[in-house]
Amino acid sequence: MIALVLMPFLPFVNSTGLWLGLPKMLVWGAFWCLMFTPALVLSERMMARAGAGDD
Repeated sequence: MIALVLMPFLPFVNSTGLWLGLPKMLVWGAFWCLMFTPALVLSERMMARAGAGDD
């Protein structure tokens, strides 16, 4: 989340140039959005496992 919020202020992202043929900000934002999915799945599984023993 912090990576996306700070994206406009990071000089290596908010500059002219291309990464993989796309603007740097687009690649940076897409990468972090894709990284949220496995992180959320992992945290959901850990919380479900911790909650299963509370019965």
